[in-house]
Amino acid sequence: MKKTIVIIDDDEAILRSLKRLLGTNNHVICFSDPLSAIEFAQQNPISLVICDLLMPAISGFAVLEDIKLLQPHCSRLLITGYAELESSKNALTNNIANMITAKPWDNFELTMLVEILIENSHLKITQGLSNVNSY
Repeated sequence: MKKTIVIIDDDEAILRSLKRLLGTNNHVICFSDPLSAIEFAQQNPISLVICDLLMPAISGFAVLEDIKLLQPHCSRLLITGYAELESSKNALTNNIANMITAKPWDNFELTMLVEILIENSHLKITQGLSNVNSY
């Protein structure tokens, strides 16, 4: 069964590139409007969110925070340019993102990272369900 990945970036070329890269083995839904992505997350299960840091309407930090509240088991990957990489490290320490990667990315490394994050998401769900069943 294909896992759902939501990609949020204001750059249409980035969205097309990531959809082409990740869409073979996953159900990839792209949003250039972060608020639409949050709305989607309110209604649909997501395995992974890949979100740009800098967008005109709302920051990637805020988007990931909202999705974390809506779907705590969903893995979150922050994607950013090298210039913002250092300043975005607090997203890891504050548990806003599970991982950070830089633009431009290496396709092989990104696909491996996506697989790990999706597996992590499903492990959290499985552990959560087993904890509920054990009471």
